[in-house]
Amino acid sequence: EVPKEKMLRTSASAGVARGGGKNVVASTSRCSQSRRLPFRGGQASDVLRKRRRGTTAAAGAFDGEEFQIAKVLEQLCESKDLSFDESKAALSALVDEGDAARISAFLVLLRAKGETALEVAGLARAMQDRMEPVKVENTAVDIVGTGGDSAGTVNISTGACVLTAACGLTVAKHGNRSVSSLCGSADVLENLGVVIDLGPKEMEQCLAEAGIGFMFAPRFHPAMKAVVPVRRSLKVRTAFNILGPMLNPARVPYALVGVYSRDVQKLMAEALQELGFEKALVVNSMGIDELTPAGPADVVEVTTSGVKEYKVFPKDVGIPSCELDDLKGGDAAVNAQMLLDVFGGEDSPVADALILNSGFALATANFAKTPAEGVAMAKEVQRSGKAAAVMEKWAQTSQKVANK
Repeated sequence: EVPKEKMLRTSASAGVARGGGKNVVASTSRCSQSRRLPFRGGQASDVLRKRRRGTTAAAGAFDGEEFQIAKVLEQLCESKDLSFDESKAALSALVDEGDAARISAFLVLLRAKGETALEVAGLARAMQDRMEPVKVENTAVDIVGTGGDSAGTVNISTGACVLTAACGLTVAKHGNRSVSSLCGSADVLENLGVVIDLGPKEMEQCLAEAGIGFMFAPRFHPAMKAVVPVRRSLKVRTAFNILGPMLNPARVPYALVGVYSRDVQKLMAEALQELGFEKALVVNSMGIDELTPAGPADVVEVTTSGVKEYKVFPKDVGIPSCELDDLKGGDAAVNAQMLLDVFGGEDSPVADALILNSGFALATANFAKTPAEGVAMAKEVQRSGKAAAVMEKWAQTSQKVANK
């Protein structure tokens, strides 16, 4: 079995030919042939299907109808991978039981062994089964990051969501308050007048009327109550650091997902594929969990047919370069004003960052034919100031449905 670190270095270090002219990206790997390719190793599809059903040697945790969490912990102690079903069943049992010690042991043993895409997808499915769902009538996208990059940038993905909605594509955003930065998506949106704790029915109305909505993670994921104290106590990264983008209550089929490290990029991508996303881009720009004008980005593209990797160079889609310091933000009040300036038509590096992410989100959801077309569309809308009107309508609509 090839260690995942070596696989990532191999794929990331493949020769990258910089695109020129109309070329937006330069491909660095061939599309995966398996629809259900695990992150570590290349098992044949029949073996993989058996692992999902829990019928290989790793299925010892299932004893008749009763699931044995102790056997799962034993398997992890022996560095044995879990099947999708075992991972799902284990987390389901643990959050329902609420035993902090066993939840802690489970997450730490997974981390020490090294999570597979099937395991991460199984964890996500367990949480999805316990979340409060939201129905969306139109095609929708999410622009979301894992956080944890410690870059201190303004809320780029949140701002890009507003710009994308102004372009006419429904945006169902899932997010939380800040954990490691000064200002999370919930913090800045609250400062912009958005009611962040709407329930499912109010959220559906907001999405229908405003074309954009924010689903506050603690409101829609009651099962998180069993995990949050454990994560705070552990103070180390676990699989839950990357689960957020997979847990959108609206189950959007399209997403632009930023990750804090190249080390988890392919893991995230293949877990998203396992969960059935129609198309998603998993991006990392020089250690930042979103696309930025400050430099090139590594992209892992997920579709129903496979996974492929390539580089994105902002200038190839008409975005001028900038310094990372140009994108720095502050607290919620500072970031809110920075975003309002961009929504009003300001020409700045922050505006370019929002346009870049919005353009790729539009292309990911097939709202634009290419990223270049999406960027051009987003730039025109941003310069017009239309995003400011969308932001105002969103805030007003959320307040209205909250007061009913």
